[in-house]
Amino acid sequence: MSNINYTNTENLKKERLAKGLTYEDMANFLGYKSKTTDMYIERGVTSPNIKVMNNISKILGKPVQYFFNLNVQE
Repeated sequence: MSNINYTNTENLKKERLAKGLTYEDMANFLGYKSKTTDMYIERGVTSPNIKVMNNISKILGKPVQYFFNLNVQE
């Protein structure tokens, strides 16, 4: 069984900017040392784990499903 995650990159960027947050702000809130990881998540280069998805959703004030589509396939 594998998880296939899709990141809605447009929604991530839109909500981050609406909150007036930079990549560096998000990285700090998420506990990253560098803004690069958050930038890669927002661009869809990498998929975050569930914990990070939940944290992003809390920071940006939207449900996880607004940013991430989780599909489990067998």
